[in-house]
This record gives sequence, C-alpha cells and structure tokens, in this order.
Amino acid sequence: MKPIKIPFWMGKGQLKKYADFLLSWFDLVTVWLKFTLTFHDIETVDIKIVDLFAWQRDIERINSEPEWLYRRRVKYAYHNAKDAGTLAGFKRIWQRLELGYLVIDENVAGRDWDVIQLEIDGQTLADHEELLRVIISKYGLTCRRYEWIARFSTTIKLRVQTFGNTTGFVTAQLLGQDRYEWLNDVSTEINMRVQTFENAEHNAIAKLDI
Repeated sequence: MKPIKIPFWMGKGQLKKYADFLLSWFDLVTVWLKFTLTFHDIETVDIKIVDLFAWQRDIERINSEPEWLYRRRVKYAYHNAKDAGTLAGFKRIWQRLELGYLVIDENVAGRDWDVIQLEIDGQTLADHEELLRVIISKYGLTCRRYEWIARFSTTIKLRVQTFGNTTGFVTAQLLGQDRYEWLNDVSTEINMRVQTFENAEHNAIAKLDI
C-alpha cells in the first residue's frame, strides 16, 4: 500500500502514529487476501488444503497414488464429472490426468454388445491399476463391461557393418613356342553398406476384465 500522506504540520505525534498503524493494518489485510487467492491453485497449495478440496469434490486419495496425479484429479474434479458417461468425455478425462496412450473399441467383433475394450500402455496399468478401476467406476458408461488391453513396446536396434568382396579371373591361349596371349582380364568388386535402422513392435499381451 502507498504511504499515507498528511500535511507536514500534522506529520508528528499521535496523528503520525495513527497513520502508521493504518498503513501496517492494510498491508496485513493485503497479505491475507493474497493468501486466500493461492488456495485456488491446487497444483501448488499445501497438501492439507488439497485434502479439503478433495473432500468437497468427492475425491479420495488412493494408496500409493502419486501426489501430482492426486492434485490433478482434485483440480479437474468438476470437469471430469461433467464429461462422465460418454466415450468422448472419457478421452478428455484421460488426457487431463496425463495417463498416456488410449484407444477405445466400443464394438468388439465377436464379443457381447456391452463389452468395451481400452488399449493402454502396459506401464500405466502396472502403476495405476487401482486408480483405473476408480476411473471406470466414477466416469465410465453405465451398464457396460470394460476390458483393459495392455500394450508393451519393444525397440529393436540392428547395425550391420560395411562388407565387400572382390573376384577376378584371367584366360590365356597357347600360340606355340611357349608363347601365351592374354585374352581378357576380368575383375569384379562388390561393396555394400547397410545403415543402422530401428523397428518398434507393439504387442497386446495382457487383459484385465472389470
């Protein structure tokens, strides 16, 4: 707050003390107001304040859940609740929580009509299995069964060095008196070089029914 300006002939004694008191008081009030504004930044506020918002928004922290993920679930609780019950909304929820790769197959060939397959990264399933069950329970489609298909990626690297081969042959004809005539001299050289290449193979090897 800017200093309180009073006429110079009044800038002493009790009036000066009163002006200093008001200045200190309003500085303190400003600090309080700014402090309350920080409550709305869920990703940086104290974790105890996050717990209060979580209770208000019907979010429970899961055992071994990373703090950053817990904060994001609390921060986007209203948005996620609004998007619940639709496939498009489920994708947006997945993106907000930064859970990685996701492919949704609503109509699985040869399966019952109510089965929905979700293809995700295998590491996501390994790290957040309990959380995934909660997400399906809170935000999934009603009367549908979900299957998780885990995708594991393997990168293969091969390197082949340069190699080559040189062949040659000659032919001669005897003309008499120990004289030879060279007919031809053929030489062939083959050189090949294959650069390093990479290949990534994706296989779905795990399934979890919910």
